[in-house]
Amino acid sequence: MRKIAQSIFTLFVVLLVASPAAMAQDKEAMMQYQTELTQLFEQAFTAPTDNERYHANESAVQLLAEALGAENSFRWQWDFGKGVSVLTASDKKFRIFTWPIVNDAGEYECFGFVQALNERTKEYDVSQLNDRSIDIVNRQEEVLSPDRWYGAVYQELIVTSHEGRTFYTLLGWSGVDRLTQRKVIEPIFFKSGGSTPQFGQNIFRREPNVRRIVLEYKYDAMVNLSYEEQYLHITERVRPRRSGGFSFSSFFSSLFSNSSRSRRRGRGRGRASRPVSTAARTSAAVQRNNTNRPTYKTTDKKERMIIFDQVTPQVPGMEGLYQYYVPSGVEMAYIFSDGKWELHDTAQGRDSNKKLNKEFEPIEKQAPAYQVE
Repeated sequence: MRKIAQSIFTLFVVLLVASPAAMAQDKEAMMQYQTELTQLFEQAFTAPTDNERYHANESAVQLLAEALGAENSFRWQWDFGKGVSVLTASDKKFRIFTWPIVNDAGEYECFGFVQALNERTKEYDVSQLNDRSIDIVNRQEEVLSPDRWYGAVYQELIVTSHEGRTFYTLLGWSGVDRLTQRKVIEPIFFKSGGSTPQFGQNIFRREPNVRRIVLEYKYDAMVNLSYEEQYLHITERVRPRRSGGFSFSSFFSSLFSNSSRSRRRGRGRGRASRPVSTAARTSAAVQRNNTNRPTYKTTDKKERMIIFDQVTPQVPGMEGLYQYYVPSGVEMAYIFSDGKWELHDTAQGRDSNKKLNKEFEPIEKQAPAYQVE
C-alpha cells in the first residue's frame, strides 16, 4: 500500500513539474508560428506581383494548417494584423480565420480555416475553406460546404439561442472586383455534434428559400452591415373603446326615456309622426363610424439587430447589374425571434457615437498594376 502511495505521489510530482514545461514549449511553438505567419501574410498582401503574393499565401495556408493542428492551438490568441480576421464563438465551439488576396486585375479571392470542436473525440478538427463564389449561381439558396464556400472576410460572429439550440451567424465582406463589392449575412452550423461546418441555413422567417443574404453593390458605395442595438419604428393599432357597454345609469336612463316615448306616442296617436331627415341619419352614421374608427400609435423600440442599408439600382432597368447598385436610403433590420431572423423595414440607425457606414477593407482597392495613367 505504501509503495502504491509513493508511486502516485511520484507521478503527481512529475506531472506538476512537466506541466509548466509543456506549457512553455507550447507557447514557444505558437509564438514561432505567429511570427512566421505574420511575415508571410504581409508578403501576401503587399508583394508587387501576382506570383509573389500567391506564393506567399500558399506558404501561409500550409503553415497555418500545421499550426492549427498542433495540440492546444485553440487556446492561443492569434493576431495577424488587420488583414486577417479571427473570430471565436463565445461558447468556444469553433473559431474561423478568413482573409483576402487581390490580383493585378483587382479581383479578390478569399481564404480561410474553421477550427471546430468534435464532440465525439473532444478534439478540435480543422477544415480548409475554398472560395467558389464565382461558380455559385443560386448564391442565396444553397447550403455550402468548406470545399464550396461563398468566400468572405468575416467581421462579426453572432451567437443566438432558442429552446436549447444555438445559432451562429456571420457578417462578412468581399472586394469582388473593380466593379463591385459585397456584404453577406451567413449562417454557419455543424451537424449532430460534428466538426465540419455547413454554410447557409433556413433561419430567415417568411423567406423559405433563402439561406444567406447577399448585398452586392457599386465598388465605391458605402453600405452598412453591423450587429448592434438600434431603434425600430413600430406602428401599433389602438382599438377604440366600444360604446354600448352595460351600466346601471344607462339602464335606468333608457327605462325613463322609453316610458316618456310611450306617453308621447299615446298622446299623439292618430297623428303622423315627424320623419327624421336623411341628412340627420347620415350625420349620425358618420359620427358613429368616426367613433369606431381605429387609431394608430407609433413608438420607437430599442432592439439588438442586424442593421443594414437596402441597396437598389441607381436607375430603373439595371436590376441584376450590381455595379449600379447603391444604398436606397432605407435601413433594414433582422431581429432574432423564436429561432428565426425576422426582417423589418423600419430600422432607425441613430447612434451618433458610431460611424454606422463603417467599411471593412483589409486590402484597399487600387487600380490594376498593369494600368498606366
